[in-house]
Amino acid sequence: MRKGTLALVVVLSLLAGAALGAGGHWYFADHLPKVRMMAMAKEQQEQLNKMVRSGDVVSVKPDEITIKVTHSGDPQFNGKTITVKTDQYTSVQAGMDFISKPGQATDLTKYLKPGIHVDLLVNGNKAVAVHWNPPGQGQPGQK
Repeated sequence: MRKGTLALVVVLSLLAGAALGAGGHWYFADHLPKVRMMAMAKEQQEQLNKMVRSGDVVSVKPDEITIKVTHSGDPQFNGKTITVKTDQYTSVQAGMDFISKPGQATDLTKYLKPGIHVDLLVNGNKAVAVHWNPPGQGQPGQK
């Protein structure tokens, strides 16, 4: 081999190595973690959607609410009446206003009555979040 050919092979090898190294770094340090994160976010969103229950209040106690489910992320609850407990960790929200205070249980009977439409985020038999639109505010997106 001549010196010129050898130099060309060395330069091309260095360029190929740099390209493969940079490509490998991008794939393993940038692309693959992003793909994994997106898959995990999608799975968590699906789990969160399954926790949603919407319906009309049938009865309410200070730390318990019973609703007739009209919409649920988990189809097995559609049309059923469910009762869930609340505690000091349950987030209670009327429209855009948070009613619950951190670390304090909220007395639901002060705010809810049978017939009010509520949205719940339920984990097991416990409400993680309770939300409703006060009279006159309508549904989200309405004016």
